[in-house]
Amino acid sequence: MNATPIYNAITIADELLKIAKNRGQTMSPMKLMKLTYIAHGWALAVLKRDLFGNRIEAWQYGPVIPDLYQATKRFGRNEIPLTFVGDPQSHSTDPETHSFLESVYNLYGNYSAIGLSDMTHQSGTPWALRYQPGVRNIEIPDELIRNHYEELMRARQPAGNT
Repeated sequence: MNATPIYNAITIADELLKIAKNRGQTMSPMKLMKLTYIAHGWALAVLKRDLFGNRIEAWQYGPVIPDLYQATKRFGRNEIPLTFVGDPQSHSTDPETHSFLESVYNLYGNYSAIGLSDMTHQSGTPWALRYQPGVRNIEIPDELIRNHYEELMRARQPAGNT
């Protein structure tokens, strides 16, 4: 049995950008950050695997993947230009992962960056459990993220299917 590859967060973000580009949509770095984080959370719960191995930290404005932040910070609050996004027909992930990311985008792609940020800041979220004002470099462990998204998954199941 081959282990499904763990990608870099930047590869996952690139794939999400390609999905958006294919639909004629753009994203700000903040929205991309939140979608990449949310996709990772759902992958831990649904696919039972890491989507990427990059560190995730609890920053003032929510969960942040520092590597992705460094790669996108030059765009500030502006949309990432579509000219920076590769061919949406050329995938950087395996078909299962690409299909999964399409599903995540279908569910969350129409939310604003602020709307996605609000979701990740709710009481009881992994960010809320780890964030400490003024303290830097606090990691949000995958176990916390997995537990949160598994809880969300259970909450979505109809009664009687537990």
